[in-house]
Amino acid sequence: MRMAEEYPGGTREEKLAVISQHKKKLEGSTNIPEALKPLIIEEFESHGWFLELVHRRPSPDPLGRRSTQFQTGQIGWKFWAIRNDSLKFVEILGATAMAVTTFVAVVGSSPAVLAVGLIFAAVTLADRLKSKGASLTDEQYKILIAMKAAGPSTLTRLAELLSGLHIYGQNVWTEDRTLAALNLLKSVHLGDGTTEALVTQAADGRWATNGI
Repeated sequence: MRMAEEYPGGTREEKLAVISQHKKKLEGSTNIPEALKPLIIEEFESHGWFLELVHRRPSPDPLGRRSTQFQTGQIGWKFWAIRNDSLKFVEILGATAMAVTTFVAVVGSSPAVLAVGLIFAAVTLADRLKSKGASLTDEQYKILIAMKAAGPSTLTRLAELLSGLHIYGQNVWTEDRTLAALNLLKSVHLGDGTTEALVTQAADGRWATNGI
């Protein structure tokens, strides 16, 4: 007798249906800049960003009954799910990423393309930190993508950049405030008790993102 698949489901057809459903949400979002939507959707459709394959077993019944009948060998099922926290993250960072890439004005590059790259770099970082039991504030992620776009910069330059974007609160970013923010990112506490430096300062005094 042929054994059934342990976790049936999670087919390509089901994946495409989930992508189609959430593509409409992306298109209708009022928080994502219009210039970014086609590029984000393209990445979503091509590479399955924000998707994960979830394996699930039935919850035990207090009376010992099985709520779902499986074939021999089946112990659960799998399905495609959207990581809603990642989608929300894209909405939070979309305007910032577009603003910073326009502000730094890299010659010969499209601000929208650079912005999408920054967003997905931040999403990847968020996933990595989450797996290590750590997280950052929305503001810290915005600072990191601003630094990533600007490249190695002096403290003065970073303070000017953060102040000029007008997206990090009402107060002007002084050098003292900027340095305090950088020092926090220089020693991020992980769940195992260790720390990780997300920014570094070179011998010439310039600051840059680390491993992002």
